[in-house]
Amino acid sequence: MSVLAVEGLTKSHGRRPALSGVSLTVDRGEIVALLGPTGAGKTTTLGCIAGLVAPDGGRILMNGRDVTRADPRERDVTMVFEGFNLLPLLSAYDNIAFPLRSPVFRQPAAEVDRRVRKAAADLRIGHLLGRGVDQLSGGERQRVAVARALVREPRLYLLDEPLSALDLKLREALQEELRGLQRDRQASILYATHDFHGAAAVADRIALIAGGRILQAAPLERLIADPAHVGVGRLIGSPAMALFAARAEGGTVALAGGGPRLAPAAARGAAGAVTLGLWPDDIVLAAAPADGLTEGEVYATDFRGMDRAVQVRFGPHAFRKVVPLALDLAQGARCWFALPAAAAFLFDGTTGLRLGTGEQE
Repeated sequence: MSVLAVEGLTKSHGRRPALSGVSLTVDRGEIVALLGPTGAGKTTTLGCIAGLVAPDGGRILMNGRDVTRADPRERDVTMVFEGFNLLPLLSAYDNIAFPLRSPVFRQPAAEVDRRVRKAAADLRIGHLLGRGVDQLSGGERQRVAVARALVREPRLYLLDEPLSALDLKLREALQEELRGLQRDRQASILYATHDFHGAAAVADRIALIAGGRILQAAPLERLIADPAHVGVGRLIGSPAMALFAARAEGGTVALAGGGPRLAPAAARGAAGAVTLGLWPDDIVLAAAPADGLTEGEVYATDFRGMDRAVQVRFGPHAFRKVVPLALDLAQGARCWFALPAAAAFLFDGTTGLRLGTGEQE
């Protein structure tokens, strides 16, 4: 049985729909990342689960019990907000200790002190415990907010962009701490973020959300191998999937505005506007012409230390790919590429759904 099961959740703010049938699960000891851009519905989803936002429709089950209309205190969840939500009149210590002193979760003073100092040590803020909130930087406040969540052992942790104010090294350290929670406590975590790298670093599964809808929920490896929607290609990967407007006809796909014509297996029986997608690693790129390659131009380059990301343009199309430094491609240079049909995915130009597979999530 799942710790959390969200079924067909809907919510509108006035006339604007925020959630349109969101369904997802979190199992015991699992970290699920809710990955999507700003405005996708991540915070609204977490608010509904926590009982802070009343959904218009759908159900929220925790350990099989319907808690859709239950009081937040009955749900045994803890939530970390992007905006910290600290109590300004309390010290860092007292902010972290606050949930353990509440009537619902009250603990003995010695246990409160032990848990507060353990969480503070894990997040490297032990030296800040005596300071007031107004004496803390944004990153320090975020760490205090996360520590306040860690001191409890709830049924479910809800984390809403919890690492957004932290520098890279602290983000990486906290990602490891989240993994440690999972290992040591069999903690169940729903982690909302817009950061693909953060989601990939901590999550067992990633639920991709856009426009208030879940596009697909699966382990990262499956999302890459079997994307169910064009939005999956836009949201994961670094760089993300290369997407080209195209038209399918007679078992082949022609790119809009010119370019190579491909015959991927998914084009059989397809007709009309489609989007052709390839993961950048599958695109062949060369600095010299060769048989079967199409000419393009290096529009931009991004030196990344051990390698380089290049953006290639041809006609109205473009794609971004990471290449080794040994491949000499300067900005403005000509280049040659191939889009392998065998590695291509085809998506419906209107719905965005993947063509050539009967399985959709």
